[in-house]
Amino acid sequence: MQRDTLRSLSPGDALKEAEVSRREKVKNPAVAAALSLLFNGLGQAYNGQFAKGILVLLGSLFGLFIMILPGVAIWLWGAYDAYRTAKGMNEGDIPYRETGALKIVAFLVVWAVTIISLSAAAMMLLIAIGLEWML
Repeated sequence: MQRDTLRSLSPGDALKEAEVSRREKVKNPAVAAALSLLFNGLGQAYNGQFAKGILVLLGSLFGLFIMILPGVAIWLWGAYDAYRTAKGMNEGDIPYRETGALKIVAFLVVWAVTIISLSAAAMMLLIAIGLEWML
């Protein structure tokens, strides 16, 4: 079941999984990890840790900007943390936090706006550098 979950995960599936999680008060660690791999920080949002998800997103993007390796390391740590947190919630070691579909959608919006904004800023910087060299 977990392999199928990893292969066929889409934002719609994530919303359905969040609804099941909310009803049954369990988290799927494989889904949490897969979400963080697909959209850095989304696994934390799935686990009900919206602010931590934003920090993972910003940390990995900053790390990718500085050097590739720190960004990838933070991204992978985010997936591991999402998995470990979901498992801890299921075992009762970490308090269960509700996951609302609205929070997942809000996180995806924040994720998209952040990526688009950084891409636009990078494009403008490249254009400015290119124009400077042409003068």
